Amino acid sequence: PLPKFPAVTRDIAVVCEESVTVGALEECIRKGAKSLLKEVKLFDIYRGVPIAQGEKSVAMSITLRAADHTLTEEEITKVTNKIIGAVSNLYNAQLRS
Repeated sequence: PLPKFPAVTRDIAVVCEESVTVGALEECIRKGAKSLLKEVKLFDIYRGVPIAQGEKSVAMSITLRAADHTLTEEEITKVTNKIIGAVSNLYNAQLRS
């Protein structure tokens, strides 16, 4: 059946050490978003100026949806911040600006 409530997609890009795998970042995102996560897709890995040598920028698209209500902007922001905080704490990754 089709979902009753709309999904929301957010893109995030983080700069991390070259040794951090995409799979590790994805797992961290899954744990941070918990049941709200419907999909996480890698769409870019960038190396080069202005990213420091030995680092990379990893960009992912994150799709969130609640089964029982439409997500509010506050809920979306809370989950997104939790994901960014977890990636930062575990892998010393910084949100790419």
